[in-house]
Amino acid sequence: MPDPRKAVRVADTVSRMKAATTIFFADFKGLSAPAATDLRARLRAGNIDMLVLKKTLIRRAVADAGLPAVDEFLSGMMALAFTSGDPAESAKIFREFSKAHNDVPAITGMLLEGVSLPGSSAAELAALPSREALLGQLAATLKQPMTMLAGTLNGAMTTLARTLSSLADQKT
Repeated sequence: MPDPRKAVRVADTVSRMKAATTIFFADFKGLSAPAATDLRARLRAGNIDMLVLKKTLIRRAVADAGLPAVDEFLSGMMALAFTSGDPAESAKIFREFSKAHNDVPAITGMLLEGVSLPGSSAAELAALPSREALLGQLAATLKQPMTMLAGTLNGAMTTLARTLSSLADQKT
C-alpha cells in the first residue's frame, strides 16, 4: 500500500504542474544549504515555486498530470520550479544564480506550456529580452511607419505653405 504522505506530495505536485505554464527541472547537486535557501528566496521574489522531490514521485506526478515523459531530465538531485509568469524572467533568475554558484543548479530540461524542451532552451530563453521589452520593440516598429507618414505629410504641407506665402509676397 502506498505511503499516504507521498500520495499527498504527488497530488500537490500535480496541482502545481497543472497551474503552471512553465516547469523547470534542475539538478542542484553540489549546492550548499545556505545557497539553496538563497535560491528559493530569489525564486519566490519572482513568483516561482521551488519543490524538491524524489525522481520516482516526479515521474508519477508528470504521468498523473498528463504531461509528456521527462525521464531524460531526471538526473542528480532534482528540484522543480513552477511559474505562470514570464518564462524568460524565470530562466534569467536561474542563469544569474547559476553563474554565481559554479553552474549549480543546472537546468536539465523544461516543460513550456506542455512542450518538452532541453535544458539548453532555458539558456536561450534567458538571453531573450523581457516580455515588456519585446512589446516595446514591437510598438516602436509599428509606430515608425505612421511617424514617417506624418513627417512626410507635414513636410508637404510646409512646402505648400511656404510656396503660397512666397507667391503672396511676390504679388504685393
